[in-house]
Amino acid sequence: MFTPSKAVSGEDIKYGLIENSQTLSVGEAIIPGVSTDTSVVLTAGGTVGAVLGVVLSIVGDRGKVLEVDSKAVAADNVTIGKIKVAYLPVFIPMTWYGDLDAAAETTDNSGAFGNFSIDSTGLLVDESTVSAFSVVENMQLFSFGLTSKDTTQVEVRFISTILGYNIV
Repeated sequence: MFTPSKAVSGEDIKYGLIENSQTLSVGEAIIPGVSTDTSVVLTAGGTVGAVLGVVLSIVGDRGKVLEVDSKAVAADNVTIGKIKVAYLPVFIPMTWYGDLDAAAETTDNSGAFGNFSIDSTGLLVDESTVSAFSVVENMQLFSFGLTSKDTTQVEVRFISTILGYNIV
């Protein structure tokens, strides 16, 4: 799960309609999509492209925050259910805390500076994808290395913000 390293301003929060039949969780990285001419969000899990943001909460049709950590939406969410996520766009200057999907150094140098992809769940840093920090192709995260918390937590920036382009 990705968590911001500092307080989030309410004016920075954006909202996105969850794509039909998707399950999204708080702390999950998301990408933009389109469903029948409607902007939607999907998990970034299993992708290698630029990330739109990270889910902060799940919101009902009338703006009520749903007290859930994860939500599977129906096949008609875009037209009927209209469940959304509140997310923090990655273009907001921020470092994030994320967890590796295996202990650091399971793959050599994964606890140090390096670039990574997001794992298939969209919630974890894929430890086995570590590459030298000078290589940014097909990677989504730059890691500053392990935090002092444990053997899996790393401090990261989304690469799209390092390269200076805004995908929103």
